Amino acid sequence: MRPGPSMGRGRAFASDRLRRLEFFVVASIALFVAAAAVAAMAAGGREVLHDLGRVGGTVLVAMLGLSLVNYGARAWRWQAFGRRLGLDVPFRRTLLYYVAGFAMTTTPGKVGEALRLWLLERCHGYRYDRLAPLFVADRMSDMIAILLLAVLGIAAFPQQGWLVLLALALVAALTMLFARPGLTVPVVGLCYRLSGRRARRIHARARSAARRTSRLFTPRLLLVALALSLAGWAAECLAFTLLLDALGAPLGFAAASFVFAFSASVGAVSLLPGGLGGVEATMIALLLALGVDFQTALAATLVIRLTTLWFGVGLGFLALPSALRLARGRSPGLSGRAGEGMEAGTSP
Repeated sequence: MRPGPSMGRGRAFASDRLRRLEFFVVASIALFVAAAAVAAMAAGGREVLHDLGRVGGTVLVAMLGLSLVNYGARAWRWQAFGRRLGLDVPFRRTLLYYVAGFAMTTTPGKVGEALRLWLLERCHGYRYDRLAPLFVADRMSDMIAILLLAVLGIAAFPQQGWLVLLALALVAALTMLFARPGLTVPVVGLCYRLSGRRARRIHARARSAARRTSRLFTPRLLLVALALSLAGWAAECLAFTLLLDALGAPLGFAAASFVFAFSASVGAVSLLPGGLGGVEATMIALLLALGVDFQTALAATLVIRLTTLWFGVGLGFLALPSALRLARGRSPGLSGRAGEGMEAGTSP
């Protein structure tokens, strides 16, 4: 018997919190649009609009399709991790929960990942400590794939060979850290001792999560997850390559992959919601360093963010009402008012 969901956790995404999260999403959209408008005016509005007009409908459709490939590959990877943990969830549900999490990409604190775990807990009764490795493995797989794509790009610049070695060493270190609980558990124990041996229950759960996470880093599953991660993020890099070609700034797949992957890494390290600000600034700076003029770099950055980040957020809000409806049907913890608001299409 799987343990039922707890009432306290059932209120994690109740009406008041959902409305606060919606506010953050709306605010982030407004901030992005305002910043884009100011940057476009500073760069020369007509030139930027002219560049945007060069991106035809065929290219946009191809880019959106490649983003769907990325989302599908990562959801499939999440399903593979879940199967390894013994979770009995149909793939259509996994896809729904995973896409719904994109709705919260631009909220603070990685709420999108928390929402996915919460949906699994509410709809299927699995405990959070059992689900925690999903979050870790999902983030780690993305980071490893992005670093490898950045390595591919760096390899196009022989004078930066030391960066290739540094990135590969980081990939190996991250993989070993989570594949070997004997390395992770002592780190958890050190944090526990430094905290004055407080939060004993949290410490025990962290140790358990570290051991469970190691189950997801078996050689076979790691290869499958890495293949899916690389396929998904390579699709986004290909979309960026097509975009730059359409804008008259052909850099090639390797250089475009480096710009996209390195910018995504900066956004992840910055801990900003959705990497907002950090990704855009890094991408424009790298494109300028590669000889792309500012107007074209700005146009490319705006379009790729619209077809990746904001496209995902939009799909997330389309999937969220169905996901919340399922959670509400299994739990009285989610208030009817919140579910009704989402079902009515209340979204940014």
